Amino acid sequence: MKHDPQPATAAEWRAQGEACAARGDLETALRHFETALALDPAEALIHERLGATLAALNRFPEAVARYREAITLNPLNTDSHHGLGWALEQMYRLEQAVEAYREATRLNPQADGSHNNMGNCLQALGRFDESHDAYRRAIEAAPQVPVYYRNFVQSKRLTADDPVFLAVELLAGNAAAMSPANQAEIHFAYGQALSDVGRNDASFDHFLKGNALHRAGVRYNETESLGLFAHLPELMTPDMLAAKRGLGDPSAAPIFIVGMPRSGSTLIEQILASHPRVFGAGERTEFSEALVSCIGRDFDDPLRIDIEALPGVGAAQLRALGADYLRRMQLALPDAQCKDENEEPNPAARLTHFTDKYPFNFINVGLIHLALPNARFIHSRRSPLQTCLSIFSRIFHDVPFGYDLGELGRYYRAYDALMAHWQRVLPEGVMIEVKYEELVGDFESNVRRLLAHCGLDWDERCLSFHQTTRQVKTASSAQVRRPLYKTSLQRWQPRQALLQPLLDALGPELVSTDRADAHNQGGAVDEATASRAERQS
Repeated sequence: MKHDPQPATAAEWRAQGEACAARGDLETALRHFETALALDPAEALIHERLGATLAALNRFPEAVARYREAITLNPLNTDSHHGLGWALEQMYRLEQAVEAYREATRLNPQADGSHNNMGNCLQALGRFDESHDAYRRAIEAAPQVPVYYRNFVQSKRLTADDPVFLAVELLAGNAAAMSPANQAEIHFAYGQALSDVGRNDASFDHFLKGNALHRAGVRYNETESLGLFAHLPELMTPDMLAAKRGLGDPSAAPIFIVGMPRSGSTLIEQILASHPRVFGAGERTEFSEALVSCIGRDFDDPLRIDIEALPGVGAAQLRALGADYLRRMQLALPDAQCKDENEEPNPAARLTHFTDKYPFNFINVGLIHLALPNARFIHSRRSPLQTCLSIFSRIFHDVPFGYDLGELGRYYRAYDALMAHWQRVLPEGVMIEVKYEELVGDFESNVRRLLAHCGLDWDERCLSFHQTTRQVKTASSAQVRRPLYKTSLQRWQPRQALLQPLLDALGPELVSTDRADAHNQGGAVDEATASRAERQS
């Protein structure tokens, strides 16, 4: 049997690596690129390909090193600057990422992906005029890419005579010629643009079309997801939690803000991050990663956690899980000892807490409590109908249930039941619920309640949350940098016939609660949590 000859040169090894990367075999691609590099360490393109592969494997610090070496060897390669920006962005080094993207666009003014990603970073940094300019340049460079329009209209209200509004309108009219994914993008973009100019019926029509198109490409097993929610209370009973209370890592640093997307969690985090002892870490998935690591260990490993055998889990496993989460957070947030990138650490003013506002940590509340018994939880809650309609108007990277009104309502109802269970079984003082409408209606007393719950002294700066300078990587980055103001609490709602699948799925109890809240409450600020903007890697 004849075998293909082994690659002999660096160029051949690189070609083999690129073939592996193209078919998704990243580990083999990495080995091939490393072999190529050993043969020709001065070849910039090999460093660049290594950087891209490491970034695809989520090994971002190593990717940054490879990209920087590639730029040293060939400073004119736009891809290396863009890749460096991407890796830095994933490490929350947004200022540095902006400079890398900016250099990519200087070398190639038509680098549409770099303009778009720079816009995302600038928006997260609160530099909105610059971000809007970057989005416009991305659109000018590639006017047929719908995601650039969606990113832009979700960050800025457009008037009907804005050139971008007119371009979105034209693309929406020709959407049938696009791929289904691009059709969905442009319908969401145009739906948002129409909503901003008050054309609500037409707006919802485009949201319906966009959601249906996007749902067709999303993998979501409703039976499995809702079955997990129903199973968790059977595993994590009051007796089991009481028997294992206090066994985990004793750190009191984490503050978990949990709930549904679009429920006000970004506003809560911005308030807490305005306190001098709190670092706002944003939406973090480190606990899920630590949990997967614990579950995935060898069966003979004494620190392995078997979720189905939680009654047998002991102090060593729980403490290891909590410590692994804290280690991952420390690695991911090395700047967390400073409120500002340019500020030197001051031991007298060290941060004592950080927030983790990944909303879907609500699923793991019981296990987080066992692993970190001194952590505090804040359940961010908003009226069911308003939350669901807000979700339905967005594309998210991690919300597979949000594109069908029936699925969305059933998910909300299952979430609500699970949160009611956690509230019943957790010890008093571990979790409080903060209703978005009440937070806005009586702001100072609710801020005092938040700080007291977290064991933090009162600080006036929390009332001026909009003045806090920090990264906010959600579409609420603009809202949380404005003073609190009141507007209509109830967003426009389509006629009941269109909403009926959602109303039926939520069920009469949640719908009646929603209507009672709407009758009793006054006003609110803009929605306070959303999906991340889409990026070009």
